[in-house]
Amino acid sequence: MFENVGHVLYHVLIILFPILFYYQFLHKGAIEQTTKVNYRFLGTLFVMLVCTMSFPIEVTDGSYYDQKIIPFILAFLYGGWLTGLAVMVSMLYYLYIIDESNLLVMMLNYAVVSVFLVVCTNIYRNMTLKKKVYITSILLLLVTTTRALRFIHRDEPGEIFLTVIVSVITWISLVTAIMIIENLNIQMRLQHELQRSEKLKVVSELAASVAHEVRNPMTSTRGFLQLMSQDDNLSSAQKRYIDISIEELDRAQSIIQDYLSLAKPNKQGLDRINISVEVRHVLQLMSTYTNINNTMISHHIEEELYIKANKDEMKQVLINLIKNAIEAVGKGGSVCVNVSSNHKFVLIEIIDDGVGMTPQQVDKLGTPFYSTKDKGTGIGLTISFQIIELLQGKIEVKSELGKGTTFTIKLPVSPSTSSS
Repeated sequence: MFENVGHVLYHVLIILFPILFYYQFLHKGAIEQTTKVNYRFLGTLFVMLVCTMSFPIEVTDGSYYDQKIIPFILAFLYGGWLTGLAVMVSMLYYLYIIDESNLLVMMLNYAVVSVFLVVCTNIYRNMTLKKKVYITSILLLLVTTTRALRFIHRDEPGEIFLTVIVSVITWISLVTAIMIIENLNIQMRLQHELQRSEKLKVVSELAASVAHEVRNPMTSTRGFLQLMSQDDNLSSAQKRYIDISIEELDRAQSIIQDYLSLAKPNKQGLDRINISVEVRHVLQLMSTYTNINNTMISHHIEEELYIKANKDEMKQVLINLIKNAIEAVGKGGSVCVNVSSNHKFVLIEIIDDGVGMTPQQVDKLGTPFYSTKDKGTGIGLTISFQIIELLQGKIEVKSELGKGTTFTIKLPVSPSTSSS
C-alpha cells in the first residue's frame, strides 16, 4: 500500500482536477442541486468515474482501490437525483463489463446509499459548509463500517486496516472536493452580485441626473394643461385629450420617482414593525385588484413576527411582488402568500400558478430596465431587491415555465427589546 503513494496522489488528482477544469472552462454558474440535468457537470463526473475505475491501485493480491464513491456522492448532492441515477447506472454497468465478482452486493449497497442521498439533498442544500462536511463524513463512516464488518465476518482482520487507510484517503479527497465546490460557488455568487451592484450604481447615477432635468419641464407642462382644461371654449373632445395628456404625464412622473428612489434609497427611518400585520394590510389593499382580475388569493400568516424596516418601503415591496403575481396568473388563477419564521429569519413566500419563467429570465430579475411584462420598466422589482438587500435580507426566486413562480423574501428577525 505504502509503495503506491504516487498512485494514490494520482487518484486524488483524478477527483480534483476535473472540478477545477469544469469551473475554469465549462461552467455557466454555480453548481446547484436541481431537478434538471447539468450535462456539463454530468460529463465532468463521468470523466472522474471512468478514470478512477480504469486505473485502480492494487493494495494487496486481488484487492483493488479506487475512489468511485466520490463522483457518486457528488452527483446526488450537487447534480440532483437524475444526475446521481445516471452516474450510478454508468458505474454499475462498467462493473458489469469488467466482470466484478461482487456486483450484486455492490448494487445493493449503492442503492441503499443513493436512497439516503436523495433524502438528504434538500436538507444538504441549506446547510453550512461545516455541516455539509459532517454529513458526508458520517455517510463515508457508515460505508467504511459496513466494509469492515464484512471483513470481520469473513475472518480477514488484515483487510480491516487497509479499509481504514483507504477510507481516510477517500474522505480527504471527498472533503477537499466539497470545499472546492462550495468556495468556488461562493466566489461566483459574489462576482455576480458585484457585477449587478456596479451596473445598478451606473444606472442609478444616470437615472438620477436625467430624472431631475426632465421633472421640472414636465411639472410646468402639467400645470399649463390644467389651466387649459378650465377654458370654457374647449370642446369635450379637446378636454378629453388634455385629461389623457395629464394622466400620461402623471405616469411619467411616477416612473421618474422610481428612478429617484433607485438612485437614493432610504437608509434611515428603520423601525421594529410587525410584518404579520403589514402583510394583512397589503392583502386587504390588493383585494380590489384581485377582484378586478378575477384572481383567488389565499394566505397563511404566522402571528407576531417582527423585523426592522421602513414600513412604507416594505409595503412598496409587498405590493410590487403581489401585483406581479396577480398579473402573472391572469383571470381565474390563484396566488398564495405565506408568512413564517425559522427563529433567525422571517420568510415571506408569494406563490403563483402563472406562466412561470425560464432560468435565464430568473437570472435577469432585479436588473434595471428588464421586465417580462410588455409595458413594464423593471424598476419596481429592482427597487424591491435593493430595499431587501439594505435590510440585510435577500429575495430568492424559483420558477418553472408553465407551472408558476415562488418569490421568497428572507429577512432577519428583530428580537424583542425587552428580551435583553
